[in-house]
Amino acid sequence: MPILVPSAMKIITTGTIFVFLAVMAGIITATPAFADHAKAAVSNPPGSSVPGCEVTNECFIPAEVTVDVGGEVTWTNEDTAAHTITSGDLNVDPDNVGTVFDSSLLMAGKTFSHKFDAAGEYPYFCMVHPWMVGKVIVQEAMAEEEEHMEEEMMESTMVEGMSSDGTVKVEIEASTPTAGEVLSLHVKFMDAATGDTIEHINYDITATQGGTTVLETMGAHEHMASVEHATAALSSGDPVDVTVTILGIGLPGDEANWTGPMGDVVMFTVVPEFGTIAVMILGIAIVSIIAMSTRSKIIPRI
Repeated sequence: MPILVPSAMKIITTGTIFVFLAVMAGIITATPAFADHAKAAVSNPPGSSVPGCEVTNECFIPAEVTVDVGGEVTWTNEDTAAHTITSGDLNVDPDNVGTVFDSSLLMAGKTFSHKFDAAGEYPYFCMVHPWMVGKVIVQEAMAEEEEHMEEEMMESTMVEGMSSDGTVKVEIEASTPTAGEVLSLHVKFMDAATGDTIEHINYDITATQGGTTVLETMGAHEHMASVEHATAALSSGDPVDVTVTILGIGLPGDEANWTGPMGDVVMFTVVPEFGTIAVMILGIAIVSIIAMSTRSKIIPRI
């Protein structure tokens, strides 16, 4: 089981309190990773009406989502142009285009939702801009859980941190650092008061192992603020340092009107299993948050 702990910092006077709290709450922070595919959110990013997004497969973000049978996918048009969300593949089966779902013209800022009643793969595209393609994978309920029961379950640990103004809670759930495998990170940004996911969060996320950068995503924007990241294949099972910088809340291209904490840095370290005692001591989610200016990406020395 991996353990997420705060990065080493020069904090002396509170060290004893940290250990005491860890013994009391460390194990509580460890949570099995089970899939939740009741709903999924997809967005049309700004500029997707112009050819080019198909090169990076970012005309729909994310380009592929998975839900259980009975699950619902909601698309949001964040572009300035109108789009459609139309099932099918023009190149493979043009006669069945739009037979499963079709949003008709979806204007800027509008949403479209569809519930899926049968398992399968559902490609879709935009009738106005046909280079825009995506896919919905619908699986039988509990399919992933059953797969985990048949295989050795990969466990994960979740911890949380808070922005300096106490308004945004950041949760990170990580898999086990393993040589030759990617480290999966599920990051969620929530309103600290209500527990709801925050719409239109902007952030940077980086991860390093032994001084080598294994993940660097700058200026990310997420509509529903619940997103998966994956590092490059790790060179070892050594700890991985993860840094999340909250840039602000708002639409891309409208930075002047962004709200919320801007420049707050939340740091975690993902380490391998060290046994029950270490789990109790290291499992506490004490996250160091550093208030920074909106434009600064440099972590000050403490």
